[in-house]
Amino acid sequence: MSTHVTVALDGTTATCRPATITDIITTSFSTDQAVTGMYGFIQKAGLVVVGMTINAKRYRNSLNPFAK
Repeated sequence: MSTHVTVALDGTTATCRPATITDIITTSFSTDQAVTGMYGFIQKAGLVVVGMTINAKRYRNSLNPFAK
């Protein structure tokens, strides 16, 4: 089960609720929210693939990060 965690402004408390699929996108660049579990893994893997694609475009002029 995936959880959406939000840290309060005081920094000492947090709230948790079940995550939805849209939380993968909405928490990607948040500094006070995170997604755990399988949705968190999907989010991290997606960010890695996006980074690899940007790097491949910059250095090989290809959008395929797995091309040689």
